[in-house]
Amino acid sequence: MRIILFILFYFLFLTYSFAQNFNQEQTRLRNFLVRMYQNSPFEGVKIVSDYENDYLLSVVLIPASNSQRAMNRIAQIKNARQVSQFSSGLTSIKSQTIISIGNDSVSSKKVMEVTDIIQENSIGYAQSMEVLTTLNVGNKERCYMFIRKIDIQ
Repeated sequence: MRIILFILFYFLFLTYSFAQNFNQEQTRLRNFLVRMYQNSPFEGVKIVSDYENDYLLSVVLIPASNSQRAMNRIAQIKNARQVSQFSSGLTSIKSQTIISIGNDSVSSKKVMEVTDIIQENSIGYAQSMEVLTTLNVGNKERCYMFIRKIDIQ
């Protein structure tokens, strides 16, 4: 009976001792990337290298909202667009400028209103990326960091 209890406690001890070391590499990478972002904020896609691996990092800024679910979905869509444009580069941009001139109803002066409409279309496929971390940027925006390990040849 003592031997069975000893073996049981031994395996429990091993399980908990290895659980403490789980994913330390990713924790160090996350801390490094957060410090890098806080030093010089950016939005977009970068290739980041550590000593052994190369990673595709995508940083997305989202206006803060009460709905966490909506913010997560918007961040995923913006991330997929950024990574797709970075990897395939198939992008088309259309712009249109509308100038309207009219009279102001209050002061009866001529007013010129300029409206620019810019449409951007990209075609591509972005493999899934993992959310590394999220940060509060000020009190109006939230920063999402997505990452994926890549092989550069």
